[in-house]
Amino acid sequence: MGRINVLMTVGNPRTGERSAEFIAIADTGATLSVVPASVLETIGVQRRRRVGLVYADGRRTRRDIGEVDITVNDVSTTCAVIFGEPDDATLLGVTALELLGLVVDPVQRRLVPTDYLNYAFS
Repeated sequence: MGRINVLMTVGNPRTGERSAEFIAIADTGATLSVVPASVLETIGVQRRRRVGLVYADGRRTRRDIGEVDITVNDVSTTCAVIFGEPDDATLLGVTALELLGLVVDPVQRRLVPTDYLNYAFS
């Protein structure tokens, strides 16, 4: 499918402080987004808890997560993100994509709006 880079902004939902915009990889295989810890620390995002992560190659590690406002394509949502370490890729994960109402268009290699799914039965 190829790599899809997106312009993403994160902010501290408690203070309203925003970081600079940066490029992230839209990764539908990643549950949570990964943002450099230095960016999150600069805007005062608190580490809430530590979670286990599994990489595509099967390796396991643990990382801290916190809550941020994420903005992509002029749409914002609040969600959990991973405090990325220096060797971690900056990612926009599927949880944020779903909350933002965006999906990956693999042909045009971009994010596009989509309807939310609701499978409740009457």
